[in-house]
Amino acid sequence: MCRSMMVKNFVIIALFICSGRCKVIIHEDLPDITKNLVQNEVKNVPSIVIDLPVHKELISIIAPKDTPKNVPKLKKSANTNENGNQKNQCAGVNDTISDNLIDSDENVPCEIPFKIDNGTVLILTPYIEEGQVAEARNASIVNPDVFLGYESYSGFITVNKTYDSNIFFWYFPVLKKPVNETPWIIWLQGGPGASSMTGLFDEIGPFKLNSIGELTHNPYSWIHNHSLVFIDNPVGTGYSFTKHVDGYSSDMVEYGANLAETVRQFLQIFPELRSAPLYVAGESYAGKYVPALSMELHKKKDDPGYKVNLTGMMLGNAYIDPSMIAQVSYPFYYFGLLSKEQIEIVDPLLKSFQQDIATNNSIAAKNKWNSLIAVLLFLTHQKQAYNFLKDDISVGHYVNFLKTSEVKRALHVGDIRFSFVNQTVNSKMAPDFLSSSKPLFEELLEHYRVLIYCGHLDQMLPCVFTSDNFRTWTWSGSKEFQEAARYPYIYKAKLSGYHKTGGQLTEVVVRGAGHMVPVDQPGPIQNLVARFTHNKPLSQRFGLLEGSFIQEFIKNQTVVYL
Repeated sequence: MCRSMMVKNFVIIALFICSGRCKVIIHEDLPDITKNLVQNEVKNVPSIVIDLPVHKELISIIAPKDTPKNVPKLKKSANTNENGNQKNQCAGVNDTISDNLIDSDENVPCEIPFKIDNGTVLILTPYIEEGQVAEARNASIVNPDVFLGYESYSGFITVNKTYDSNIFFWYFPVLKKPVNETPWIIWLQGGPGASSMTGLFDEIGPFKLNSIGELTHNPYSWIHNHSLVFIDNPVGTGYSFTKHVDGYSSDMVEYGANLAETVRQFLQIFPELRSAPLYVAGESYAGKYVPALSMELHKKKDDPGYKVNLTGMMLGNAYIDPSMIAQVSYPFYYFGLLSKEQIEIVDPLLKSFQQDIATNNSIAAKNKWNSLIAVLLFLTHQKQAYNFLKDDISVGHYVNFLKTSEVKRALHVGDIRFSFVNQTVNSKMAPDFLSSSKPLFEELLEHYRVLIYCGHLDQMLPCVFTSDNFRTWTWSGSKEFQEAARYPYIYKAKLSGYHKTGGQLTEVVVRGAGHMVPVDQPGPIQNLVARFTHNKPLSQRFGLLEGSFIQEFIKNQTVVYL
């Protein structure tokens, strides 16, 4: 494999919300590649072994020239492709990271001695078009016996007939509350190309998998106060699929339109949700998905087909604007993980990356950003960049569970392959890398409430970069927000973060959390979200006001509390 293609492979690590399940192992006997990488920009990418614990067949992604002695090279055979990499001979089994194109090189049919009954793929669009809404609803019922008795519905919605592009959803009604009155949440994972099943199984869904692969109730699930809809977006992500390469999305217009079409058809099956307050939510790269969908729904609010009670948006450690990643190496330096000399080695590549941002060279910028993350992890001997204090982020263990025939039949996915992180989706979205959703938020804030929360231990999207960005937003409430007081966020008598609200925007910094706040601090974020969606104020005791009170504090060296 040529070194320039290594950037594509390494994207599994560099995704804004990939997974802590991807562990980067840096071998001590590898040569010092950092200077060579910086001098040649993305032409020479560091040799890194990506360990996916569940799938050992994907353990090696290594440039041949730099292969360590203790890692054997793959011999080319009938089962290897022209680059010497092992082909996926059994697409129905080894499908964790794969493309969803039917004629993909990775989609080699399995030759097995018996037929496994995975059920059939449930496409709901034909039911809707024929006016068979009740039949669609009944067909989408998920067998509750497989999932601890929870009521849920799943299926596929066709968003592009030309390319046979279909988006997968999994819907859970709120527990013990009226669905038509209780807020509901559409959850969108980041990536781009990461499945929202991560949000379901590892973050906010009603159940999790324990260490022996059994489902257990999640006491911190958001389902106790909200109905939840998990959508695999864009097309090709997770279970969502397309039968043509042109069916993949490459910009906000495309994935925004596909999401809105998904919601339109979904609401025909579940019309009771139209009157309930809707909050579109997500994390990381969903900082673009969430406003893209919200803007489409806002523009079409007078269309009866899109009638929905859109109330607000919620984003965690969101990537909104390229200015937020322009100083990607400096969090590593300021936390003491890099020396001044190491920062100086990385600096030329950082400046080249910043130049690409300035000239809107999206594809080159994306490649260099991936390279920067690779170098920074190499220099700091870290396995991931989602939390300064953790060696691993344990997510993604649900993948094998989703492969079982019982689960496939229950979810109506048939033989569709599941992609934990789809590299084709990520690659197709490269032109969108430098797009900014800032203008969308500036308009949406005139009409809807927005919660932006951030785990303060995130290395890739630090809270300070997020905060600096939305303080440049211009809307009617911007002055009110900037002058608002900042209060500590108290959860169960403990300091869990800081919050401020003004002009329909609420900002919360969550202590002890990294890139995936519900993973690290499930209790505080569950409480925070429920209070936000139900219009209940956060704690405002012991609040330190900004502005004139700070000046008084500096002058007299006394803290002014309210």
